[in-house]
Amino acid sequence: MKKIYLLLFVLGTTQLSFSQTIQQVDSISNVFCEYLKTINIKNDTLKLNTLYEQKFYPYLRSIAKEEVEKVGNKLYYRLQRNCVEFRKLLDRLEPPKDGLTRITEKPVSEITKKQLNAFKKQKEFYYYEASGEKTIVIMKDGFWTDYFSDDTASKLTTKWIGNTEFELTFIESDNETRANFSVKGDKYVYQVLAKKDNYYEMSVNIPGQIVFEKFKIYYK
Repeated sequence: MKKIYLLLFVLGTTQLSFSQTIQQVDSISNVFCEYLKTINIKNDTLKLNTLYEQKFYPYLRSIAKEEVEKVGNKLYYRLQRNCVEFRKLLDRLEPPKDGLTRITEKPVSEITKKQLNAFKKQKEFYYYEASGEKTIVIMKDGFWTDYFSDDTASKLTTKWIGNTEFELTFIESDNETRANFSVKGDKYVYQVLAKKDNYYEMSVNIPGQIVFEKFKIYYK
């Protein structure tokens, strides 16, 4: 299973084939998250193994054999999205690349009006996945579309909600990772923080969470 960062958006269906709604899956992920907070183990590998042994594996044993992989993937990625503690644990086991950082206070934008106008006129961007692969972004006509190196894509709507902030709403994806991380209607709030020589410094936040992820999105 792969790790995903928030800027690498995702998913596609609201009803799971094993007759559980995404709301039920999210409820289970919240139970797992609360359990993770109680694990008093300093070694992160052992902490992750304990989470699997005490929560993941017992739950998956209750699922039909032919659905285990699908359900396991869905739960794993939704746990990343819903549980800050789980994302932090994965970060410690596999540190983020390309300068991605997480902070608990909303960052202050330093971008000028002229620079922001240039950002809004820019149609094509790119960023790097945790694995180092390059993903192309086309942002135009009210849509944000990710084009991945495996010839899959994700589509989201864009709406400016402030001077430097815009909201992405997930629509669909045929990318396996993205199709397990988000559901249709999931929202993410981006903020343009600063313009550098060949990239913009950005932040992204899941509404309702107190964590902001700062990252780089490049332009040509």
